[in-house]
Amino acid sequence: MCIDLHTHTHFSDGSFSPQELIAEAKKEGLRVVAITDHDEVGAIAPALEYALDSAVRIVPGVELSIDYDLPGRAHLHVLGLFIDHQYEPLIRTLLDLKKARQARMGEMVGKMRSLGLDIPDAEVEELVGQGSPGRPHLARVMVARGIVPNLHAAFIDYLSKGKPAYVPKKKLPIGAAVALIHQAGGLAFLAHPFSLGYASYEPLGREILKLKSQGLDGIEVYYSKHSRYFTRWLDDFARNNDLLVCGGSDFHGAAKPEIQLGRGLGNLKVPYYVYENLQQYWEENGRNDRAVGG
Repeated sequence: MCIDLHTHTHFSDGSFSPQELIAEAKKEGLRVVAITDHDEVGAIAPALEYALDSAVRIVPGVELSIDYDLPGRAHLHVLGLFIDHQYEPLIRTLLDLKKARQARMGEMVGKMRSLGLDIPDAEVEELVGQGSPGRPHLARVMVARGIVPNLHAAFIDYLSKGKPAYVPKKKLPIGAAVALIHQAGGLAFLAHPFSLGYASYEPLGREILKLKSQGLDGIEVYYSKHSRYFTRWLDDFARNNDLLVCGGSDFHGAAKPEIQLGRGLGNLKVPYYVYENLQQYWEENGRNDRAVGG
């Protein structure tokens, strides 16, 4: 029995609808799936409703981008799991971030046009749908219009930091993000720790402890791009420092076709007891009075 606690739908930058994601999870034999769209919770309600007729249990979640000082292309994301997706302060904050993302998309499209590249607003809006716009949406339009051969080229040539169409996005401070997740009844995890950009374990460990001092509950130990040695170190580090453990594929569907739901790059298997441990901790520590699903 396996689980996947890090997935995305077309409400952010994935390509699957919530219903398609659950159907795929059932096909893959997954027992539990967390929906963790970027700065967005719109997929959770339809997922919970659809999952009533399936054997897949849904964990309501979100992935927040964090304003945090890191070198180069390193970045920090926080996963919120077991959240109340109807918690008003959370919804208001995410709506503000969504508006900022919409303004950012307009700026990026404007930069593309200044380069002489035609990006129709209607094509971007059709891809975004009800969700929050992000660079992958723009990249997919660029591929469809023959501006670049693939999504990777769109980022490398135009949309990455320092490239001609890049615009930074609005992010939350780490303390505010963790507090918001806790207020929404959830648990806060460091997503894909490799993305912090550290080349060795010791400085990464110090950084994680700094994040713990800001209220972080745990680490995404199991992840597609983590080697078995890194996974083992993260697992030991979490247990030695009273941090919870989670894991997931970071599934995006066609946006990242190499990543399979529940299996990541083919090397991922998040055991069911990870979910059981989290569920038990969540129930015993008073954060289950708001969140639904589970």
